[in-house]
Amino acid sequence: MINVNEASIRAIDHLKKLYPDHDLGEILFEEAEITDDDRFWIVVLSYKSPISSGGVGKSMFVGDRGYKVFKLLAETGEIRSVKNLSIK
Repeated sequence: MINVNEASIRAIDHLKKLYPDHDLGEILFEEAEITDDDRFWIVVLSYKSPISSGGVGKSMFVGDRGYKVFKLLAETGEIRSVKNLSIK
């Protein structure tokens, strides 16, 4: 089973792969939790939002920071989902 440090490193690496041609600025670890059944890590990261230019993995965000929620298998660290988080 991976720990919270490994889960956050994997989420950061995946985020960088989603936006390879964009300056994401300082990527910040916002929060993490393991699900009650110990099956998944939920990791939230924030970063400087890229400007939308269309295409897969690119989106438009309000404000200057974007937030992504990563769901990883706790056993292997495999990324199972990536979602946008809207901060109001």
